[in-house]
Amino acid sequence: MTTARALVLAGAVALLGTAQAQTVLVRPQIDARLSYKDGSGRDGNGGDFIAEVSPGISILRESGRFNGSLNARLRNVAHFSESDRNDTFLSLHGRGEIEAVERMLFVDMDAAVTRNNRSQLSGRLVGDPFDTENANETRTFGVGPRLHFTLGAETRGMLSYMSRWMTGSGGLGRRREGDGHAQLSNPVQFGRIGWGLDYRRSDNDYGDVSSNKAVSEENARATLYATVTPQFRLRGIVGYESNDYEESSGDKSTIVGGGFDWNPTERTTISATTEKRIFGRGYDVQFSHRRSSSLWNLSLSRDISSSMQAQGFDVFSDPEFRGLYDALAQVLPDPIQREAFVRFLLGYPPIGQRLGVLTNVHLVSRNFNGSVSLLGVRNVLTIVLQQSERSRLGSALATDASDDFARFETVKTRSMTMTLSHRLSQHMTLNASVLRSRAEGSGGASAATERSLFSVGVTRQFGPNTSGGLRFSHQRSDGESDFSENVLMANLGISF
Repeated sequence: MTTARALVLAGAVALLGTAQAQTVLVRPQIDARLSYKDGSGRDGNGGDFIAEVSPGISILRESGRFNGSLNARLRNVAHFSESDRNDTFLSLHGRGEIEAVERMLFVDMDAAVTRNNRSQLSGRLVGDPFDTENANETRTFGVGPRLHFTLGAETRGMLSYMSRWMTGSGGLGRRREGDGHAQLSNPVQFGRIGWGLDYRRSDNDYGDVSSNKAVSEENARATLYATVTPQFRLRGIVGYESNDYEESSGDKSTIVGGGFDWNPTERTTISATTEKRIFGRGYDVQFSHRRSSSLWNLSLSRDISSSMQAQGFDVFSDPEFRGLYDALAQVLPDPIQREAFVRFLLGYPPIGQRLGVLTNVHLVSRNFNGSVSLLGVRNVLTIVLQQSERSRLGSALATDASDDFARFETVKTRSMTMTLSHRLSQHMTLNASVLRSRAEGSGGASAATERSLFSVGVTRQFGPNTSGGLRFSHQRSDGESDFSENVLMANLGISF
């Protein structure tokens, strides 16, 4: 049994075992849909009927010694005209935390098996139900311990180590990452003055990507806190970092920076940090404001990232997602239905993360995300603006032409998504969405892709365990990826 299969089995056994021992939400279900799509253009597949039957299970527990979620589907896809494209595959996303020793020792784990287009420069949109090609499959698995401890009344510490494996097709190579993290802090050591120490080390083995090249990154920071008021705290940062992402020689630099945390009201949080880093100026700005009828989020950041980190990112750690998920608790008390609905509103695929580039290298990533959700008695309107600029850090490792950074030095993407959910009656909802996006690759070569998507549909609850719907969508892509298509889809879902 391969390592990946063993980890999936171990995670499933742990989740199911806990489901029997604790009170959890376990929901077996089966989804079926029939679609007709026409297509034209270089990447279009022509007209075809497509049927899919997907048995699955959702498990959720949000408290107790074990908490986490598992969403797994066995997708069976049949094409009426192109039977050679028929396929059966697993789609899975899970995260969990085991409290091995009460309030002290934890074990974190996550797993994902998805078929989503990784690059916005080519192929279909992320989350497209017809994106079922084996070349887009990515598998990630992670597990590791986390220890929390105290020294005296106010000094707290944490030690953790996460091992994560990733394999993929279509130009994404096999990788393993080990991430160690240590923290020790006392923000009120001297009354209004406190301190913090933070150390991280990440070791990456690219396996078959570039002659077994292994690279590492480490950084250490010392932070001085100054609490000006109970709602406002300043911090100054000094530190050191190094990495060897550049093949010919490593790189190292000092870290100097500062920031603040401000909570002017119970519903508003503002946090900002800026530092002089090894790649230039790094920053992280977060803003969140919640009212009874609206939710506002804004984030701006520039930091080192990788496809491994993006794949392992927990959707519940996204402030936009978490804020809207919590705000809709009274409207949608069922947490599984609520997660699916918020994923739809924010443009996440049904399972997995929002990605923008296909690459095996580490990047300097500059990101902007802004969203506003207007919550009414019968309506939820959400507008999301996103922009990212990713530049290769060090020399190119990949030789596969499908790797975005084998062709380009910088990839820029920006998008606008607007979604509306309107409750027509107690059991029927109208959903509509509009998306516009543009992706550009530059440096060495140049390419661009513009996309637009419009969809509208209705969903109806036929009974406590049965729901269905009808949806029409039009999608167009011009540039590096070129096609246009219309889709009419009918779906039926039954839970047990």
